[in-house]
Amino acid sequence: MLSMLPIFVPMLMAAVPTAPPPAAPTPAPRITSVRTPPPVFNPVPDAQGPDRQPPVPVRVSLYLGKVTLWSGTLTVGAAPARLSLNEAADLPADCDPPGYRSTNRVIEVTLSRQNFRNQDGFAINARYSRPGQDGLCPVGTRQVSIEQMLTLSSGSVTIEGDGGFRVILQR
Repeated sequence: MLSMLPIFVPMLMAAVPTAPPPAAPTPAPRITSVRTPPPVFNPVPDAQGPDRQPPVPVRVSLYLGKVTLWSGTLTVGAAPARLSLNEAADLPADCDPPGYRSTNRVIEVTLSRQNFRNQDGFAINARYSRPGQDGLCPVGTRQVSIEQMLTLSSGSVTIEGDGGFRVILQR
C-alpha cells in the first residue's frame, strides 16, 4: 500500500483547487475637495409686545404652623427663580449624629412663569425637610411640599399644604 502512495499524492494535489493569482493593485481614488456654502441660520425674532415680559419680583414666605421658615423676594422672568437652603439642625448633645441626611434642615423653592395660560400665571414648587425625631434624637427625615400653578396678578395668594405647611406669594 505504501508503494502506491507516490501515485496518489500527485492525483490528490491535482484535485485540490488553487487560488487565483492576486489581482493587480488598483490605484487609490483621487480625493478632490468639495466646497459647500456655510449653513444659513434663521434667527428667531426677539419677542416684542405682549409676548415679552420683564422680570417680576415676588415676595415668598414659607411657614410651618406659626413658625416662619423663610421669607424673601424672588425675581422671576423667562427663567425660573430657585432657592435652596441646606443647614445643620440642632441636635441634643447626647445624640450620636446618625448621618448627613437626617441631621439637616432643607428648604427648596422654585417659582416660574407660566405664560401659556395668561400674563399672571405662575408655578410654585416648595419643599421643607427636617430630621424626624423619636424622643430627642433624629431617626430619619420628615418632609412636606406644595406644587401648584396659580394666577397672581396683584395682592397675595396663600396656599395651604399638609402638616401646617403654608406658602404666601405677594406681588
